[in-house]
Amino acid sequence: MRAPNRRGKAEDGLTSTELAVIMPVLIALVLVPFQIALWWHADQIADAAAREAVDAAQVATATEEDGIRAAEWFLDAAGNMTEPQVTVTRTTETVSVEVTGRAPRLLPGFDWQVTARAAGPIERFIPEPDR
Repeated sequence: MRAPNRRGKAEDGLTSTELAVIMPVLIALVLVPFQIALWWHADQIADAAAREAVDAAQVATATEEDGIRAAEWFLDAAGNMTEPQVTVTRTTETVSVEVTGRAPRLLPGFDWQVTARAAGPIERFIPEPDR
């Protein structure tokens, strides 16, 4: 024989309804820290790629293309960024780089762009003075 239900027949199936409402919230609470970690990692990758591009483009005989190639190589090897774009500006004295892209998405509505900038002087050869 079945034990009598204290709640009564009007509440049958309520647990299923509660679970259907609460589970998406719980899943989101679990995935949000992972989404933040993916954004942080993409930001670190963009920063490192910008520094790599500056290192490659600040050599005295280098060009802007050398910096772009170095950043793209680094981004391909590291992954974790979508739609990366690299801009290298080289003047007679300095080189500056901007890397932009997007962090991967786990949850809909999270579309975080990352931007990193780096700059440095153009290396110059200064001969040693004659003695």
